[in-house]
Amino acid sequence: MHIQRIRFDKVFDVQGRSFSFTSDGKHRYGVELPGRVVPHEGATYAVALARPDDWSRVLGWRELGTRQVFVPRHTWLVRSVYVEVAWWLLCGLMIATAKMLSPWMLLLLPCAIVAVVWQTWRRNRALRQALLAQP
Repeated sequence: MHIQRIRFDKVFDVQGRSFSFTSDGKHRYGVELPGRVVPHEGATYAVALARPDDWSRVLGWRELGTRQVFVPRHTWLVRSVYVEVAWWLLCGLMIATAKMLSPWMLLLLPCAIVAVVWQTWRRNRALRQALLAQP
């Protein structure tokens, strides 16, 4: 994770969710921030990127001067829906494969789901803290 401070000196070529911008004399084209957000000119954001200067995968962002942090696709509502769907799929899978697998092997599936949810929660928490720590 790389946190980059960006001042949007000029925002142009806005088309739906994508836009282009100029910051510190560098041009970026076809950028999309999750949440259908297009920053206004003069705004300063703290943006968490997967790799430095790789705008294809934005992990989260915060407009500096506000306390609101945006982390895409991993809100509690979406996560709870994923957990519920995974639970029902797991139940169906356990019933369908009960004759083929031992009961001890079936215990690994819920543990794997819990591990994925826990890891996502920890990553999002660290991301929020890192973005809030930006002045």
